[in-house]
Amino acid sequence: MLGIDYGDKRVGVAIGLTEGKIALPREIIDNKGVDFVLGRIKEIIEEEDIDVVVVGAPFSLSKKDKSEQFKKTENFVKKFKKEINIELFMEDERLSTKEAEGLLRGGKKKNKDDVAAALILQSYLNRI
Repeated sequence: MLGIDYGDKRVGVAIGLTEGKIALPREIIDNKGVDFVLGRIKEIIEEEDIDVVVVGAPFSLSKKDKSEQFKKTENFVKKFKKEINIELFMEDERLSTKEAEGLLRGGKKKNKDDVAAALILQSYLNRI
């Protein structure tokens, strides 16, 4: 399984093992545009023999409207589904980045995106 934390500047990627139900950070992709990100994700899917993708859905904490980041992520997912034929789920990611920052206390906050992706994927693995 592949977990994705889609962001404007960086995209965190994590790998999940369904047998052990564990998610681990894999890498951070600089977001140089959707096509660039999808190209790298396609490579990872092939390298890791991925059959399920879980993308973090940044729902608004107020639940009134979709956040701007949710709309961007939704557009990314639409393009992803057009270009990559693989099972894809969206997982609530509220506060995953803050949780990742907490886990990296003393570490570089710049490196939180792949940890956030692992937390998103772990949340999904815990439910299945």
